[in-house]
Amino acid sequence: MESRTQGPVVHITFGRPEKLHAMDGAGWTDLAESVRRASADPGVRAVVLHGSDRAFCAGNDIGEFLRLSTAREARDYFLGLVVPAMEAIVRCEVPVISAVRAAAIGGGAEIVLVSDLAVAGTSATFRLPEARIGVWPTVFAAAAPHTLAHKPAGLLALTTAEADSGTALRCGLVHEVVGDDQVDDAAHRLALAIAEGSRDAIRRTKRFTTARLRTEGMAAVRAALAELCDETLLGPDATEGVRAFREKRVPGFASSASAD
Repeated sequence: MESRTQGPVVHITFGRPEKLHAMDGAGWTDLAESVRRASADPGVRAVVLHGSDRAFCAGNDIGEFLRLSTAREARDYFLGLVVPAMEAIVRCEVPVISAVRAAAIGGGAEIVLVSDLAVAGTSATFRLPEARIGVWPTVFAAAAPHTLAHKPAGLLALTTAEADSGTALRCGLVHEVVGDDQVDDAAHRLALAIAEGSRDAIRRTKRFTTARLRTEGMAAVRAALAELCDETLLGPDATEGVRAFREKRVPGFASSASAD
């Protein structure tokens, strides 16, 4: 993960471009540490997250799922690595802006969700495909009620369909759509506009505008991920879904009783 400072703005670019910036444990740790460093720097007024022309972030590397053989290992990964990265963004002392030029998938779309602002290119797409492999978009499902209306959240989380930048704009997942080659510049200009305010005023404003997400939202995220680890990941649907993904076929999920 690359981090560079440009005036009062820190630009963080996700690593592993050869894997569409899919996140492994090291990636989540690097993201959390990079955002925390920027948050602690009194000269920083905003943070911008970047991917590349091929993808913003493809979410969790599917290989990580294959290595999680117990609920304890799953909790160590999701609660010990993913949650701290999401919390670092939400609790950052300055606004975090996602600059999305291409696909934001799974955890990548969830990073966009918990960011304070997001600029998307016209070719950017957003998708939450988790249900297709027998799991569910836990961070999105738990945090969305505190950031989006429930109908747009349901559209994205329940259908697993790909949403284009226009749909993301209408849903409120991003706040601006520009040409693909203008995304990074637009995000930097936005960061500079924020930087014209006092850091203390920026910090206090963010603290109040994200109050429900920081408290109720992140508590719900932790509860959802705990349920995922304890009840879903090692269950029959997730086992079948991951197997079907590896075998490049349509999964055959069994019928199940209604949950509470």
